[in-house]
Amino acid sequence: MIPAQENPDGTTMVFKLRHMEVFRAVMLTGSISAAAKMLYVSQPAVSKLIGYIEGRLAYRLFERINNRLVPTAEAQVLYREVERVYQAALQVNVCAHSLATGTHRTLRISCSASLSTVVIPAALAQLKREAPSLQIEWQTSLMHAMPNQILSKTVDLSVAALPVIHDHLHSQAFMRGRMVVVMPADHALAQAPSLTLKQLQGHALLLFRPDMPFGQLLAGHIERRGLQLDSLLSFTNANEAVALVKQGMGISVIDEFVAQDSGLHVVPLVDEIHFDISFVHSRFEPLSQSALHLMRVLHGQALKLGRGIEGFTLPLA
Repeated sequence: MIPAQENPDGTTMVFKLRHMEVFRAVMLTGSISAAAKMLYVSQPAVSKLIGYIEGRLAYRLFERINNRLVPTAEAQVLYREVERVYQAALQVNVCAHSLATGTHRTLRISCSASLSTVVIPAALAQLKREAPSLQIEWQTSLMHAMPNQILSKTVDLSVAALPVIHDHLHSQAFMRGRMVVVMPADHALAQAPSLTLKQLQGHALLLFRPDMPFGQLLAGHIERRGLQLDSLLSFTNANEAVALVKQGMGISVIDEFVAQDSGLHVVPLVDEIHFDISFVHSRFEPLSQSALHLMRVLHGQALKLGRGIEGFTLPLA
């Protein structure tokens, strides 16, 4: 007797992939002889294996009625599961073939919400023009969630609005952004060519939550200037701020990229508050060619805008 294969969890696999293939052929064709022709094997080999399978399972799969094989109720239930496995195996086969031909490439990325309106969409559009067959999965994430996404291999590359510090990750700053003030076009401060943080005092303000990275960045600058800026309402990401400002709740300090696409009036800050956009990826896994391609596109954008960070170099393939 052929020894049963044991799974890692200690259970015995009595119905193996080869068994499924033969069982499926008999179910599809309705006879041993037709199944043998379908599989390019001898009729006795199929008959013997079906008998062996029934012996291992301890119940019959087919009744022999008038020289015909009639599937039992158990066989019908089993067939549904076998067909599901077979279709999955076909997908594996397609994947294996496409890897050989270079048509199966997927890039999974995450980014900070502040980069999702202008920076990343422009880069992805260029990337798709240059690599039309590349499949891209894109999501926005909070920066504290990025390490787990990368280390669990849920994403290949993250683009964070601020550096992400983690022992097991590379965080490479490549582009410098700045914070600006956004407001309705008819606001009292809209005519100013630029504003200081102090000039925002006395106006209805909407600021980042103090526990968020951008909130901590702003709070540090406010504290160093000895100011107290009270927020009517705290938010998590800049897109929320834009929606609140449009509702007439006040003015806000957000990143220039979301501001650029907001439809609001934008005023630069005299007290320049910069932030460094960073590539975040695993120290343990080499970057794919697709990830490196996106990094080149984004770095090119930074240089074109005059926002590249001196000393940045792309990782080697």
